[in-house]
Amino acid sequence: MKEERLMVLNLLNEGKITADEAAKLLDALGKPLGPEFKNKHRHHAHVEFDGSEMEEKLKKFTQAAESFSKDFGEKISVTFKELEPKFKKTAKVVMEKTASVVDDLAKALNESVRSMEEKMKTACEDECCCEEEESCGCEEDNCACGDDAPKEN
Repeated sequence: MKEERLMVLNLLNEGKITADEAAKLLDALGKPLGPEFKNKHRHHAHVEFDGSEMEEKLKKFTQAAESFSKDFGEKISVTFKELEPKFKKTAKVVMEKTASVVDDLAKALNESVRSMEEKMKTACEDECCCEEEESCGCEEDNCACGDDAPKEN
């Protein structure tokens, strides 16, 4: 209990709490203070609520918050300006790589389509009943020239 009382008195001595607050804390610890303590520290006590003091504290807090916001905004702006060229370079590399992948896919798809067309053409020529050198345009089992008979070799 003695340690707690000393802590309260130290807080009062350091100006972190008022005499009135110290008295309330010490009263809560179980030993009420005498009038000599209250009179000795009367200049620290806040007998009634002081609205102007609260306004001043709020004004200081608001100014500190505004100052912090301004400083933080400036630091973010500087950081972004420093990083902007790096972001642009990264975006350019990503775009180039994406374009390269798309080109590779398009080439592979074109090759696949050509290969399928070639296979279909070859299959059609193999099934064509026409004896012409060029395909008659068969697409399925039936020949475009109207003859359903398979080509004889």
